[in-house]
Amino acid sequence: MKKIAVVAYSAPPYSAGGIASAHFNLFRALRAAGYGARLFTFGDPGRADEEHIVRRGGPPWLNALLRKLLQWMFMLIQPGQRAYQLSDVLTSHVGARRMGRAIKAFEPDVVILSDHGAPGLEVPRMPQAKLIVSSHHNPLRFAGEPLLGKFSQLDARLALALEQRVIDRVDAVYCSAPYSRDWFTRAYRFDGPIHIIPNLLDEETLHSVAPHDLRPELGLAAETVLIYMPSATSRLKGGEYWLEIVQRIAQASDDPIGFYMPGQPPAGFTLDDASLPQNVRLFMPGQQPYAEHVAIVKACSFGISPSLIENYSMALLEAVVCGVPMLAFDTGGNAGIIVDGEDGFLAPLGDMDTLCAYAIDLLDPEKLAALQQRTSDYSQRELSAQKTIQAFIEMIEAA
Repeated sequence: MKKIAVVAYSAPPYSAGGIASAHFNLFRALRAAGYGARLFTFGDPGRADEEHIVRRGGPPWLNALLRKLLQWMFMLIQPGQRAYQLSDVLTSHVGARRMGRAIKAFEPDVVILSDHGAPGLEVPRMPQAKLIVSSHHNPLRFAGEPLLGKFSQLDARLALALEQRVIDRVDAVYCSAPYSRDWFTRAYRFDGPIHIIPNLLDEETLHSVAPHDLRPELGLAAETVLIYMPSATSRLKGGEYWLEIVQRIAQASDDPIGFYMPGQPPAGFTLDDASLPQNVRLFMPGQQPYAEHVAIVKACSFGISPSLIENYSMALLEAVVCGVPMLAFDTGGNAGIIVDGEDGFLAPLGDMDTLCAYAIDLLDPEKLAALQQRTSDYSQRELSAQKTIQAFIEMIEAA
């Protein structure tokens, strides 16, 4: 039985973003397929061992100090530019080193690494182990994109130089979409195999969650439209657009409309903000437990993601697999999930008129019901997790 170490920044019940969730799902799928898989994390607090999960992390005070020092450094040498890529690598160092020792003791045949934070720098050389890295984050793609703000090229290049040291050691790379493969070949030197394998959903868990309808809690009737907006208040996820989207949709209807926005509310914003239309009901709970979040998404009518940069969005994938159509900008790997008219619609990047027009069109109950049915049919036919699991198994066996 092959022993496989799967690396993630974190794992449930902690929150760590899409790639960590995908690697957690991969770990579980490999165990179900008969592999001796174990999950190793480098960003969870302290040291803790659970059944087949080894959690490691650096001291929070040290990470906070490193981030502050690097923030000051870049403020001095590149004022007005956003810089956190190098910080993510350096603050991963202690947890990754502790994790690397645990991986060596496990004596795996294959190690599947995440790229964000370059944890592979601290995984010891093991002659028997093949290394595979998921190229997902890629600091270079954040620099030079005007809609995202001014990101530091220096910061990105320093992080890339450290990540290249990991790439020099790996035997294979996998990317979640052609978009991430194209960025990988632009950013790194690598002459080994590059696979394209989508992020993996845990469909069994996803389908086992019963819907949680927020409408009664928001004082809304059962037929009211409820719109899901994943992390839309984050700058990278379209934070400058969310309020305008809400206002435009609300102005197009005399009826109440609900919005579920699981991201953190913007600083200073309250639900009685004067800019919020009177017929809008917002639910902004911050970070939710995964099962409760999925339960709420399942009861939504459709979703809107104004994200400006994506790789292969777990939020979009989860929603459409739950039968919830999604509207998004045509950026990154979104076109690998959303097909116009099948499980949602894509608008040109930054084109608010088109994005909002799609949303307003779905206020029509008949058009919404038809798209919801097509979304369920399409996701079952084209976005099956079984295809993804088989692709991972083939990559591992090839390695």
